[in-house]
Amino acid sequence: MAGLLATPGCERRSRLVTAGADLDALAVSLGAAQSGQSPFALARSAQFEARVRSQEYADLRALITEHLGIAVESVVDGSGLPAVAADSGVRLHVLGPQRLPLGEGVLDLDSALLVSGPTVHLVGIRTYAMLGEVADPAKVAATARELAVAITALRGELAERLSTRTLLVLPRNFGLKPTASVLDVAPGVARVRGLLARLEWGGEPRIAELAPRFGDGCTQCALMSHCAGELERSRSVGRLGPTVANLVEHPSIDEALPDAPPDLAVRLRLRAAVERRAVRRATVRHTHVAAAPFVVAGYHLAGEPAAVLALHYGTSPDGGKLVVADEPRDRDRRMAALREFALDLNAYAGGFEAVEPVVRRDMSVVECSVDAPQIVVPNAATAHWLTDVLGRYLRASDDPDLQLAGRHLGWYASRRVLPGSDALVAATTALSTHWVTGGLPAEESHLPYLLAWQGLSVADQPAGPVTDPSWDSALAPLLGTDGVRAAVEPLTTVAWGQTWASLELLRTLGEPGGHVADRWERDRWSFTSHRQRIAEGTAAYAARLSGVPAYRFLHELETRTVALERQMALDDPLVMSGYLLSGDALGGTVAKVDREHTLASPTGRELLRPRIWLATETEFARPLGTQLWLAADPRVMATVTAVEPASVELTVQKGAVQRNALGRLPQAGEAVVFAPFGGEDVFPAQLPEALPWQFGVVADE
Repeated sequence: MAGLLATPGCERRSRLVTAGADLDALAVSLGAAQSGQSPFALARSAQFEARVRSQEYADLRALITEHLGIAVESVVDGSGLPAVAADSGVRLHVLGPQRLPLGEGVLDLDSALLVSGPTVHLVGIRTYAMLGEVADPAKVAATARELAVAITALRGELAERLSTRTLLVLPRNFGLKPTASVLDVAPGVARVRGLLARLEWGGEPRIAELAPRFGDGCTQCALMSHCAGELERSRSVGRLGPTVANLVEHPSIDEALPDAPPDLAVRLRLRAAVERRAVRRATVRHTHVAAAPFVVAGYHLAGEPAAVLALHYGTSPDGGKLVVADEPRDRDRRMAALREFALDLNAYAGGFEAVEPVVRRDMSVVECSVDAPQIVVPNAATAHWLTDVLGRYLRASDDPDLQLAGRHLGWYASRRVLPGSDALVAATTALSTHWVTGGLPAEESHLPYLLAWQGLSVADQPAGPVTDPSWDSALAPLLGTDGVRAAVEPLTTVAWGQTWASLELLRTLGEPGGHVADRWERDRWSFTSHRQRIAEGTAAYAARLSGVPAYRFLHELETRTVALERQMALDDPLVMSGYLLSGDALGGTVAKVDREHTLASPTGRELLRPRIWLATETEFARPLGTQLWLAADPRVMATVTAVEPASVELTVQKGAVQRNALGRLPQAGEAVVFAPFGGEDVFPAQLPEALPWQFGVVADE
């Protein structure tokens, strides 16, 4: 039922679920590989649940008091829903398996934890970690859907007395000590109620007669591969996901491409599906690629992100170094492997000490790093694991070498989330920036999938950091023996080679765009500051920002996002064509230029305001007064003053309103583009008089 909330509108899944079908068994019968959970994840789950149950749920009772504000009087084990409903005292009820009516069907709960009282609260226990008070948003969202379904079913006995404010209990950081957070699932409960009202229950549906609604949420469905293959064979637009399917008028990919909507992303994805190959969405390279980047591929045990299994790294595709922890759950062996990696990372980062003098506008001279270290990983999941998880883990060590490596990874963690930063590059993200495939955006997070669309013959295996559950089952008996290295090496070698293959593909794009060097310069300045903070012993990494730092960081994210979109469009004609196609930009041939046109100011002065007439092939639908900037020279800003069927008149307002600047204006007969991009915003040094309420107040900092 929770899965239906992630795949709204899928008739196939809805009918199969309401008919009581076992989706996993059905998928296997249709030819899918048998799925399951890693034995390491199951063992970790059992350990954590045992820790929560220990000492009569002492840790959990303390968390309930801390987060829900109620003191649990006692624990009632083996309780039932009638007992919870009749209990007005504050007690923790441990329920066994429950069969509850849900709509016209039945929901089976293996167990449940409920806190009784005037208001009843549901406690959800999960085993993914909360690192620094932050848990994986995707996993939290999935948990919220599951708890919403459970609350909807439990309210059959407890009615509205059961609160939608649940307590989510997770392991804290890298150990088994529980921590918690309040999770209000009221929106999910409303969605479940709406879903139940629409579902058709019972019957024996035939899968071939039910239409799937294919989308990113399908990646967690057991029928994913079957539905994908079916839609590919029928050449259905639905294979590309709802974003494309909702915009095209034809059900067939081959019919939709000639009549595609004015959306460049949709047209490119349709073209890729028709040609069955990746299609370029950029004509220049928008990513900085170092001559010798530090490429890292790695894996950890499922359920234990700090339990490093293997790291394969190096600066040349011809020779990489593999470090393996043959028993990752043993701290000494794990730390020995991490120390070897840390020493090599420190040596790599330490090779960028050269600086050059830079003269500022105030004529002061400062030093900036000549270059900065760049890390390249297979995918975004590895980037997060390496910098945010391992970086935090290493900084908590007593070993100075491990601490230094953790600080370096902390710097990469801060650069990872900034649009346009290339200090840390995920191969999947870089490839998706420059090519589009005929699949779902969610599928493009899988590196072998992207490389296969490039025509490369690659092994279809997870590129890290989590291994395949079936592979884990074969690895389990080998832990602690020499057989671990032999089992892991082929896996890491493939992921390592695929990452280097991605870099070679990026290099085939030729020279980078004009703004790539500017963005890399920002990374060099940031690395310079990072080195200075390490030298002074002031390097610090907050788990969660608040107040002024949060405001500054969010504003920087917004500014950099807009700046990156602008820079890519100005550097790349293909990217700019997307804005022309959607009507956000104006392109045409200059028919006439009136350089002597003037307007009278309110004070009676004559103001030079040149006019430009563009001959256009398409109608410009934006309103009069729209501000546009000359793409060839964004200093020139003009407003739309008249629109004819094949002509647009613009009046220059900035950048070429002085006679000594008239040379910036285009010549008659010149093909030009006026884009919705002005000069780049400068990050403000001054704070506003009052921060928005969600950031607190300046005085708090």
